[in-house]
Amino acid sequence: YWCSYLCFIDMKKVLLVASDPSELKGFGDEWIKCICGVGPISSATYSAIFIERYKPDVVFSLGSAGSLGRFKRGDVVSFSTIVTPDQNLSSMHLSLGTTIGSNRATFKELYTADKRSGYILYTSGTFNKEKVESHYSLHSDATDMEAYGVALSATVLSVPFFAVKLITDTVGDNSTIGDISHFYREGRERIKEKVLSLLE
Repeated sequence: YWCSYLCFIDMKKVLLVASDPSELKGFGDEWIKCICGVGPISSATYSAIFIERYKPDVVFSLGSAGSLGRFKRGDVVSFSTIVTPDQNLSSMHLSLGTTIGSNRATFKELYTADKRSGYILYTSGTFNKEKVESHYSLHSDATDMEAYGVALSATVLSVPFFAVKLITDTVGDNSTIGDISHFYREGRERIKEKVLSLLE
């Protein structure tokens, strides 16, 4: 196991992106680490800078996420699809989450390198304490604040991408930021285990 992991690291450059340094504790110097701050705009900006600078072979968005009912606190989940409600061009007759790219083509969902899980992660620059209609209309399983930005940069720059999140709360359960941080510290070692399994 460890031999295959070390051999992979010798051959591949892996970029880890998280909003806060505490989310990457336990990962050593063999990993490229980007602390992007909070929100999809910041995560897209810093991910693009780090991808251009370090030319990684694969990118991971790591951190916490809130369950929308499918998962329980402590689960570590790799997502297949990333969506956002922040792009709303409904006045242009486009469905929620759809936007227009630089080539004038429309796109909506962004897809990770994990084709098997089938889970959908909802990324918004707004921290929702309660469930909202767009959680349902976008068929989301969990929500975070950075993954869509990381996914967009990785997709545009043609780098394989994963979104791995530790479920620290359920949306609507009145968890505080302190609660979320506590439960992340309790479970972050499982994030590393999941990353290593995806790299095998």
